[in-house]
Amino acid sequence: MHIIAQRILIPENTQAILWDMDGVLIDSLGLDLTVCNQLLAEYFGDHVKLSHEFIRSIFAYHPPEFWNLILQHVAEQYNIADALNLHGTILPIYDKARRESVFEVNLGIIEILKDAKSKSLKMAVVSNNLTADVNTILQHAGILEYFDLVIGNDIEQLKAKPAPDTYLFAAKKLGCQHCVVVEDSIIGTEAGFNAGFHVIAVATGGTDYQALANNQSTDQIYSTFKKLSLEMQFGDVTKKHFITPNDFVSHMVEHIAWRLCVEIDLNWNNNDWLQLGKFVGTKIRQFEIHQASASALGMIDDGSAEVSIDTAAEPELVLNSIDNLDLDWFLSTRCEQLETGKPLVELMQGLAEGLQAKMQVTICSVEDLHHAWEGVFRAIGISLSRIFTPKHLPSLDFDKSLYYSKVFRGTAESHVAVSVDFSKKLANKFVFNVASNIDVSELHYLLEILAKEAGFTMQVEFNATVLNSSHVVLEDTALVLGKALLNILVLRMKHWGVNGAGSSFDSKAIRTGISVEGRKFWIFVPFKDSQDSVRKNLLIGQNVYSKLRSEDLDDFLDGLSGGLACSIIVHIDTLIDANDAWQLIFANLGKSLKEAFALNPYRKGVPPGVKATLA
Repeated sequence: MHIIAQRILIPENTQAILWDMDGVLIDSLGLDLTVCNQLLAEYFGDHVKLSHEFIRSIFAYHPPEFWNLILQHVAEQYNIADALNLHGTILPIYDKARRESVFEVNLGIIEILKDAKSKSLKMAVVSNNLTADVNTILQHAGILEYFDLVIGNDIEQLKAKPAPDTYLFAAKKLGCQHCVVVEDSIIGTEAGFNAGFHVIAVATGGTDYQALANNQSTDQIYSTFKKLSLEMQFGDVTKKHFITPNDFVSHMVEHIAWRLCVEIDLNWNNNDWLQLGKFVGTKIRQFEIHQASASALGMIDDGSAEVSIDTAAEPELVLNSIDNLDLDWFLSTRCEQLETGKPLVELMQGLAEGLQAKMQVTICSVEDLHHAWEGVFRAIGISLSRIFTPKHLPSLDFDKSLYYSKVFRGTAESHVAVSVDFSKKLANKFVFNVASNIDVSELHYLLEILAKEAGFTMQVEFNATVLNSSHVVLEDTALVLGKALLNILVLRMKHWGVNGAGSSFDSKAIRTGISVEGRKFWIFVPFKDSQDSVRKNLLIGQNVYSKLRSEDLDDFLDGLSGGLACSIIVHIDTLIDANDAWQLIFANLGKSLKEAFALNPYRKGVPPGVKATLA
């Protein structure tokens, strides 16, 4: 695509741009509303009025039909049987008013016309008005000089829009085969489509953006011809401004920017999502590369994805899903303001092109499509941050509360105390005073693995008064551990800033992810095996080491997610022996926690998620 005046995208082989006039080149909608209501008041009384919506709905018709529809409306709405009899009287007055008016040229049009002319593109105006009137109006507006040809609706043997005749005639007169048609109405876009040309629709005239988007006769849709712009720099992630024609697309770009740790100001005026992705990717590629490739697990609640980006490979998007997920169904299903996932796929394709990188995306967990897509773009942003984001830390004045936390919890059955020490001055200590019929003595093995990988030591004292359930021991221990971690996280967030999300890819069999943003959620996602197989072979009825129960370890994750107010996801690529699997899960959880708690000054004072509730 070529960018004209940094405002409009056209195919590279374009020879000519064929413009509609009303609503595209000039702002004539407002004048039509004013003049029409003045004429109706003069001939029928002040009580006869037309709404903006009605004028817009008939705006694309040529003047005789335009006034025929108005007078039919007046006859029906105001019970004026002979309203149509005034058609011949009012129409000449209306035409004269238009010819004598000086219309305002729409935003960006003059810049586009100048740049197109400098690039030797042919240009014509193709209007549903009389040719002489079009010339006069364009002359008064000061833009007639930019056009090689003006075609009105009064050329013999040419049918009016939506027939393609006037556009085909203009192309023939210009000697051009590859043309772009710019229109503001369904009637006009259908004429361009029927002519076989590339059709751009703009919502500045007779039809709103959504109606144009729902029509099949357009190649691109613009909200306006405002200048395309993108500013990105590493800094305060709360400094963000997005304008695109679709809020959900904006939200996905927001996830990338948030995880990449950049301030962003994006103005994008059209639905060419491939070009938007390229626009963003090209900007990111201008940053210094700190490592050639990176992978990440992105998640929110029940949605997750894995992404790998390699800046040393040929640009390509490789999109797939786990065996247990129907990718075609996922991509074809509506989500928020999007009827299908196609725009987001195009966005990723463009991003890979702009980054000049190979991007592999695997959709892993889908319960809510919104969350799944957020998981995709979070993973993209995290991977990009590992490649591009400068790793600088603030000066670390020692404050014990940022390194250490101890939490007590008492119930009628037990008293639990857990402390976490990121300075590691205290040694690990695990004491479980429980009933003789409960054996959790091996739990310390897994807690030591978790603490080592997370970068802290842990001191646990569990005293039972009335207790005969091992799952309560593990769940309550994890709950209090989570609360101790949360105390440190909130203070780090306030004073330094933290990543707030982490994942571990060290194992091909099992990967984990954690997102800390005030919401409790945990899930196991098998890639190939059934949930029933995971339940039987990993979660229930298995022993870890010799005495730990797998169903109790499942409750440990439940307690940790509740205490830390976080989401935990476990991706199971290959179902391995339960003993090995649980050790791997705890190791990966530790690594994920370490990344989530890592200092990130770009997020100082703000919650870790785009819409996090952690306070």
